[in-house]
Amino acid sequence: MQLREIVARLFGGAQASPSPQEAALRQLLNEGDAARRARQPEQALARYREGLEKARAEGLTHVQEVFLGQIGALYTELGRFEEAEAAFQEALELAKGAEAPFRQARALLNLGVYHLKRNALQHAQQLLEQALSLGRRANDSATVNLALGNLADVYMRQGNASYALRLLKEVLPQAMQNAQQAAYILGRTGQAHLQVGEADRGRKLLAQAIRMAEQNQQPEQELMWSCVLADHLYREGQFAEALAFWSRVEELKERVIALPHEYDPLLSLSQRANAHLRLGHYQDAARLAQAALEQARAAADQQAEANALLILGSVQRAQRDYAAAIQSLQRALELLPESASAERVRALIALGSLHQERGDGEAALARFEEALSLASLDQDHREGRAMALRQIGALLHKQGAHQAALEKWTEALSLFEMSGDHAHAARTLCDIAALRRALSGINAAMPDYERATMMLNHVRDAATRGFVLSNVATLYTDLGEAETAKSFYEQALSIARECGNKRAESIRLGNYGWFHVMTGNAREGATLLESALAISRQHGDPLLIAVQLSNLAQAHHELGDLRKAEQLYREALSTLEVNDNESKRWQAIFQANLARTLIAQRRYDEARALLEAALPISRELGDQEAVARALVRLGEIHLAQGQAAEAEKLAREAEVASRKLGYRKGQADALWLRARLASEPERTNLLREAKRLYTILRDPLVESVARLLDE
Repeated sequence: MQLREIVARLFGGAQASPSPQEAALRQLLNEGDAARRARQPEQALARYREGLEKARAEGLTHVQEVFLGQIGALYTELGRFEEAEAAFQEALELAKGAEAPFRQARALLNLGVYHLKRNALQHAQQLLEQALSLGRRANDSATVNLALGNLADVYMRQGNASYALRLLKEVLPQAMQNAQQAAYILGRTGQAHLQVGEADRGRKLLAQAIRMAEQNQQPEQELMWSCVLADHLYREGQFAEALAFWSRVEELKERVIALPHEYDPLLSLSQRANAHLRLGHYQDAARLAQAALEQARAAADQQAEANALLILGSVQRAQRDYAAAIQSLQRALELLPESASAERVRALIALGSLHQERGDGEAALARFEEALSLASLDQDHREGRAMALRQIGALLHKQGAHQAALEKWTEALSLFEMSGDHAHAARTLCDIAALRRALSGINAAMPDYERATMMLNHVRDAATRGFVLSNVATLYTDLGEAETAKSFYEQALSIARECGNKRAESIRLGNYGWFHVMTGNAREGATLLESALAISRQHGDPLLIAVQLSNLAQAHHELGDLRKAEQLYREALSTLEVNDNESKRWQAIFQANLARTLIAQRRYDEARALLEAALPISRELGDQEAVARALVRLGEIHLAQGQAAEAEKLAREAEVASRKLGYRKGQADALWLRARLASEPERTNLLREAKRLYTILRDPLVESVARLLDE
């Protein structure tokens, strides 16, 4: 690209018709270029050498410079650096004997680019500055533009992106008029914008550069800027988008002789592997992580080997191959030097999470605390401290130490916000909100959910956006804001599908199905839940399968198929692996749900036994909404068995607790129970209030209440 703009001028392009000698030389140059594009370097070299010899024989020094430049560029691509430098130096010596400054400028430009590719930044800068000065003196815009573009690359590699951007802004308008230069200057400008923190502008220019390179059949440029954009999108958490560009890079690799420095094969493999992992594509993630591991070992690159093992261990953990995961993560820790604190923190957190999943809370806490201690040695390593604190909070929450969990999460949130990590901050806010809701009700959780939603304005990570939207949708469902909830569920589900994340899709389908059941559309809910369950079974997550079985059972209960509902509830209970407080919490919920179905079948003793087992667990774990539901169901049993006073007592306790929590469903159910125990006029007042709440919630029980009111 550095030469084509100047060739016409060197060959006397202003003439109406070139001489036969010049036409023959042009033909050789074009044939060499065509062979080079076709990845036939030896043929290209033969044509360039033939052209060089002809130009020498005819004494055309300016044409010799062109062929020497192309030969030097090709040798550089082939890694034959001594021969490349000799060709560029010979061209420069010839140019120095010429009166035209633009020829010296071009030769200096080519030599400067060569040294830039060899990463000799200081020498490259000196040569490029000389080329720029001579190019300006000759009013040679092609050389000026390319010298500025390559100087910008030097400054960016030296960490001075702001100055690089100044240079590029100077040249961009003129470069846009040149089809051969536009993609290069646009891409370099986009890269500079990214480095100074102007991400939106940078992405836009890089995308434009990629389109231009494709249109102008410049695979080297398209590959270069696709690498830069893929890396940026990956670091922003836009994994599906990053993978799309990395896939294009893999195609373009086959069309170029030499890869630009922007392409790092190990970085590409590790980013693609981790992106697939984050999207739930475990087979692709394992394949690429293994390839990265093999390449790293072949290159004797211990840092890259450790990184590949970290990813591979995380994939193995996701696939529940815990023995292999521990081996991979332990080996990664052994390879990482003490100075690589950030990577060691990641490895320790991954190991801790693995122990936590296996139910070994003591080992998990030890790893998390080791990670926290290591991250705390460097005050700038806020993200590492925050990640460790978040994991410690999650472990404490599962162990029932709710206040301690809130303290850890609050500290983690502060660190995430200080480091500008909005994605993890939003997720942590959802953790905090969910715990506040369980302990104190919806109203206590609302501010945190609202903050998490507002934070999405700064989050591009699709997985985080879907996670937050799904969490907030559940809240809006329980508040009775069905249209808002529906919109959020659909957005979250769409994100999971666009990313190809089947596990997330299963969770979102299940949530959306539950929403339909809760708002009176049980048949549609059952269909969605069946789809969710089918995906979950493929992934083999017992807790997720159990939750979706329970929700599907509720759908069948609402449809009147009580036997099917009972069967599914019992399957949920048998599927659940009870090994920590979280699974105990779900077990109590499933037992209370099954009790409701048994009550509908008038199997009161069985239902009572389940509720009396579940209620103490829900109380112990602080699951106040589950407590309210269990109280109402016990009250239903007492009502059916003629024990009105006990039923009234339980209904009032449930109503007070639900009102305090802002839990409208629990409050409405308690009022509905109390109304059936009350006399007029209290009965009518209770029914009307229950109807009002059921109407807000779109709960199908509103019809039963309306019938009692004769409405």
